[in-house]
Amino acid sequence: MKILVNFKSGFKQTFIVPKCMLAVEFRDMAKEIGGNIESIEFSLPRRRQSNLSKSELQDGILQLPDKR
Repeated sequence: MKILVNFKSGFKQTFIVPKCMLAVEFRDMAKEIGGNIESIEFSLPRRRQSNLSKSELQDGILQLPDKR
């Protein structure tokens, strides 16, 4: 899966991530690489997009919860 991470510094990085990786693990890894995260955009195959709401498809951005 392709994931685009927008960092608060303005830097953007695209990652290719295995499906089995947990979102929390990915977020922690991305944070170590680029610092604080502004947003994360997931690129889903067409067949998976049908499961998302209309607003999620329009925005194309899904926010991960902050680590507690």
